[in-house]
Amino acid sequence: MPIHIQKLAKTAAAVLVSMMAAGFAQAATDAPDGWITTKVKLTLLTTEGVSGTDVNVDTIDGRVTLHGTVGSDAEKAKAERLAATTSGVREVRNLLQVSGQRTQPIAKASDAQVRQRVESALKSDEALANSRIAVESVNGGVVLLSGEAKSLSDAYRAVRVATRVEGVRRVASEIQSPDEMADVELWREGRYDPPRDAQSAASDMWITTEAKVRLLARSETPGFDINVDTEKGVVTLFGAVESAVIKNQAESVVREVDGVVNVVNDLQIVAPTTAKAVARSDTQISNEIEQRFEHRPTLSDSDIDVEVSAGVARLTGSVQSRGDQVTALTVARSTDGVKRVIDDLRLAAPPPVSAR
Repeated sequence: MPIHIQKLAKTAAAVLVSMMAAGFAQAATDAPDGWITTKVKLTLLTTEGVSGTDVNVDTIDGRVTLHGTVGSDAEKAKAERLAATTSGVREVRNLLQVSGQRTQPIAKASDAQVRQRVESALKSDEALANSRIAVESVNGGVVLLSGEAKSLSDAYRAVRVATRVEGVRRVASEIQSPDEMADVELWREGRYDPPRDAQSAASDMWITTEAKVRLLARSETPGFDINVDTEKGVVTLFGAVESAVIKNQAESVVREVDGVVNVVNDLQIVAPTTAKAVARSDTQISNEIEQRFEHRPTLSDSDIDVEVSAGVARLTGSVQSRGDQVTALTVARSTDGVKRVIDDLRLAAPPPVSAR
């Protein structure tokens, strides 16, 4: 039975308020997954006592997964707490491994040397050309960045660039940036071909989202069990799959995404689950997908039709962003009884830029 999400926006909002009053923090679903991921990464990189450089972060429907290595159990616990307190996060799955030591010692350098190196690194990064990022101070290897970034992704990129500079112990940020995703971060259709000044962390976000769309649309790859993180075009896959065949298929699917430089496949192979298959009619499945869409405020401006035949769910209509597309596919694919999802969703054109 088709559903037109746009017509149900007010109903969804009313349901949301009701659930909040009952003590359920469903407001978390208001935040786009890409925004949550970027916020968590920024927090990990700029908080003392956490080495965020070796941590992968992925968010699926408000659920954050942390993967990578940290130096201690205390650091692992702190990273989880920081992620959990980020606005929009519904729950955190902590897959961090404790290595017992830093992967690379911090090189000694004077604060003057560190300032010069960071300023040079920021200046040479073409993706930050339209942002105005400055080194406010350097004290004992702790770098404080200030200025303005054109997007949240570029604020993250500036911090990441500074963190990688030799001699930097930690980076703190007073960078001002939009606190919502820009059009360049949310909307893309066609081949991977962003303008040069958009080749920032937003490009990595595009790759991550496109990879998720493709994984979710393939029946042999359980996309909602596979986490994706991208750094400068290098995609890391983590999570759990049931066989080496699925692990290899997931990697092959992601390598086909435009802009991917390499794939690090850290997917773990686990024994197949013994959960009993749920026998449900197509109508029951369709109704549940529709109901679950109603409880996703991020989809309130989308117009999605759902049709289910023999357990195969076909989604048609339009969504506002690639992130919304991933949310819709994730919700449908994770519904009991769904065997496969056919993605016929299209992106609504972004609003025209107002002339000034």
